[in-house]
Amino acid sequence: MKISDKGLAFIAGHEGFVSTAYRDPVGVLTIGYGFTMRSRVFAAWWRTRHGRALRMGDAISRADADVILKRLVDEEYGAAVTARFGALPQHHFDAACSVAYNLGPRALTWRWARALSAGDPARAAAILSANYNTARGRKLPGLVRRRKEEAHLLRTGVFPGLDRAEAPRRPADALMDEESAMRMLRALGYRQADPMAATRAFQRDSPPLAVDGIFGPKTRAAADRRLQATVRSRHPASPAIRPSSLTWMLAVGLALLGAVRAAWRRWRGPSR
Repeated sequence: MKISDKGLAFIAGHEGFVSTAYRDPVGVLTIGYGFTMRSRVFAAWWRTRHGRALRMGDAISRADADVILKRLVDEEYGAAVTARFGALPQHHFDAACSVAYNLGPRALTWRWARALSAGDPARAAAILSANYNTARGRKLPGLVRRRKEEAHLLRTGVFPGLDRAEAPRRPADALMDEESAMRMLRALGYRQADPMAATRAFQRDSPPLAVDGIFGPKTRAAADRRLQATVRSRHPASPAIRPSSLTWMLAVGLALLGAVRAAWRRWRGPSR
């Protein structure tokens, strides 16, 4: 089975897109929709394109990230879902891919997955909705929302936030959640524990953004521009030679030329 367009947009919306490489909270270099060199698909694509491993400050386009995301989900996570459950209704498959992408393939052996494998999607959804939403012992609102939306998808086949529109959104158009917004802000040095506090601090430093603590499209665009500027400042073009340097070089050259001419005259002796 393959991930559907809506399933892909659902995953992308929760992951969020970051164009510039940064280190996640445990120090792993990350880019795009949470891509790392630990992914076979991403690592192969990146090395083919750049001839080396991912480095801090590297950049990726959203178009490339969209293509990689589909390949990565299908080949690494979709394959694991199919191996675990066999054929599934498309919305069950998409929900399971989202869980595996966020929590790792090992999540396909947990209680929610055992209920789904036993043919009880309602129980699987109930378990999923109430669990697997903490990081380092702290319940994160972004993960709470993601688990509830995955559970809703399992129960109803409806993609929260996507099925209100006539056409599915592309991954590029999906909204960023709290977790992905915090990744961008941490990469820019805003490390407050409270997401709204970090967002407000960034907005205060980025006029004319409204200081409302909401990481919406304008704030995301400003953060992305700041990340791009950070990359450029770390890799500046070779500076041009300053006029003062040119003057000094010209003076040295003329002095050397005068010394050579004087030595030539002494060697030839007085002219006749």
